[in-house]
Amino acid sequence: MDYENDIIELTGENGDTIKCEYLDTVLVDDNEYVVLLPLDEDNCSACECGDDECGAEVIIMKIENNGDEEYLVPVEDEEELDKAFEAFQEQLDEEDDFDDEEDV
Repeated sequence: MDYENDIIELTGENGDTIKCEYLDTVLVDDNEYVVLLPLDEDNCSACECGDDECGAEVIIMKIENNGDEEYLVPVEDEEELDKAFEAFQEQLDEEDDFDDEEDV
């Protein structure tokens, strides 16, 4: 499934929905994870402050396959979640380093 430039709507167990912007896909220990930014008034995309430390939280979902279908599942294990988040941060740092090199 191609998530790039997509808005993804997640539905919880109780039927509540939340719209999220796709940020990135990361690979950790042969597992793929999607990193999403909730689109609500409590994050930086809404306040447009431009502050990376504003407190916006991301949602990390594991990509699982069932035949030809892909679906997203919540990550329950804190250690697995931390690894996926660290991989996401490393990818961001690498992209920033690459952008800095292009500006020189």
